[in-house]
Amino acid sequence: MTQIAWTANYVTQRELGLAYARLGHTSTAPAWAATLLIRPSLTMAWACRVLLPDLAEEQPVEHGWHIIAEAGELDWPPLRPEADIWPALLEREPVPTGEHAERQAALLGKTVEEMHLAALRRHYLSDSHIGGMKRHKGDVNFDPIVRDWDVTARELAEFIDTHRPPKLTAEQRVMVQGVRLAELEAEAEQAKISLGRLMRNAAREHGGTLPRGFKANMTVYSGKSRPTVDAWLADTGCCEGAVPDEAAAHPA
Repeated sequence: MTQIAWTANYVTQRELGLAYARLGHTSTAPAWAATLLIRPSLTMAWACRVLLPDLAEEQPVEHGWHIIAEAGELDWPPLRPEADIWPALLEREPVPTGEHAERQAALLGKTVEEMHLAALRRHYLSDSHIGGMKRHKGDVNFDPIVRDWDVTARELAEFIDTHRPPKLTAEQRVMVQGVRLAELEAEAEQAKISLGRLMRNAAREHGGTLPRGFKANMTVYSGKSRPTVDAWLADTGCCEGAVPDEAAAHPA
C-alpha cells in the first residue's frame, strides 16, 4: 500500500487525512517504495525518512524527509452548496439574542439576523480561488462544514491509483533503515528503564526485607545478568525511595 505521511498537523492535512480515511481507499505498492509526503499547502512529494544530521546518540530519535521528487499538488476542497451550508452553520452558531446584540446591529444599521449572517459569511465563505490560482492557505476557511473534503480525498485517491511510487535506491534504503534502527534502539532503551523501575517497585512491595532468591528471580524474569539486576535495583534516582538489599536482609 502506498504510504502517506504529513509534514505537520495543519488543518488542511488533518481534514484531508480524516476524509481519506473515510474513503477507505486501498492501493498496492512495491517493497521499498517511496512515501507520498503531503505538506500544509497540499503540495506533494515522493520522499523517504532520514535521520537529522548531528543527532547525538543519547538524544530522542528525530527524522526529517529526503525529497526524491516533487509530485504535484491537490486542489483546495470546494465550497459546499450554500443551501447545505447555512442550515448547518446556523445550527452551530444560532442568531444571537439580547440587548447587546440588538445594540451592535443598530450601530451597523442592520437587523440582528443580517449582522449575524454577514459575520458568518466573512468567516466561513471566502473564495478558494482567484483567477484560477490557488489562494494562500491563510485566506481560506477549511472547516468541513463549508468545504467538501471528500472531493479532495477522491482526488488524492485518483493520484495514488495513477502514479506508481518510485522504488528507493540502495542509499535511500540505508536512510530508511537507519531511522528504523534508531527507533528500535530507543524503544529498547525505554524498555530497560521501565524494567528497572518495575524491579524496584517489586522490591519495595516486600517492605524492609527481600525474600531469598528475589534477585535470582529477577535475573530469570528479565533475562539480564546478576550485575545488571544489581545495578538497576540500586539506580533509584532522586525521586524514588530506597530499595532493600537482599544480603542485608539475610546476613550470613
